[in-house]
Amino acid sequence: MRSPLEVVLLRRVLLVLSVLLLDFAAYLLLIGPIRYERGQDLRYAQAREELAAIEMPTSGAIEPGHPVAVLEVPGLGLTQVVVEGTAGAQLAEGPGHLRTSPLPGQAGVAVVMGRAVTSGGPFKHITALREGDEINATTGQGRFTYRVDRVRRDGDPTPPPVARGKGRLVLVTAEGEDFLGLPLRADRAVYLDATLLDQAAPAGARPAVLLPEEKPMSHDPGGLVPLVLWLQVLLAAVAAAVWAVLRWGRWETWMVGVPVLLAASWQVFEHASVVLVPNLL
Repeated sequence: MRSPLEVVLLRRVLLVLSVLLLDFAAYLLLIGPIRYERGQDLRYAQAREELAAIEMPTSGAIEPGHPVAVLEVPGLGLTQVVVEGTAGAQLAEGPGHLRTSPLPGQAGVAVVMGRAVTSGGPFKHITALREGDEINATTGQGRFTYRVDRVRRDGDPTPPPVARGKGRLVLVTAEGEDFLGLPLRADRAVYLDATLLDQAAPAGARPAVLLPEEKPMSHDPGGLVPLVLWLQVLLAAVAAAVWAVLRWGRWETWMVGVPVLLAASWQVFEHASVVLVPNLL
């Protein structure tokens, strides 16, 4: 039979774990968007500097997370800095350019993916765009305008290949059934096709191999190691907090422990959102 101390400890642990689960939801839906917007502001400043100095990369192997374009959708009042790469770690920073495709404005089919719910859900409303709406992309090769053709889903007919020297932009995000007003059950990709109206810029060499975590609705294992390490730190902090409440005092413990628990938990949540959440969600 368990002693009263074991029962108290179990209750404390369950209480802390419940708080952490609520904290995770708050991080995804509240803290995540704030950090995302801050990151976008920094990348927008970087993109402006590189565009002014004609230094934004336009071909070859580009570092993941590096700004490659500024995307504007007037119909949605949306302006986003597009970064290189479509794994979860990159899509947590901004809409990501598929590495094996041409860049926006170049000849061929440029693919840009963006999240629908977490990290502010930058692409959550792209399915509201209609035929004829405009999308603008500014890159190191100039400013380009696209005309929206249609929204399509898996099973719909795919558009014909683009003619030589022409360009198309495909925006990709997730959709699914709503839960409590949010598409948290998004489990499938949705695509928006747009035709380049301007003269296409020449496309440079692109990587030929696409990693599994860069495909739509994939998980990114890259954050697994830091997730495990920060989870150990968090568990140690939880254990210390439970012990301190019993031995030291409730208010003294929470005054010291809450900032530590929040800092450790947010690090866990940041990496967990990359590992556990599909890249488009």
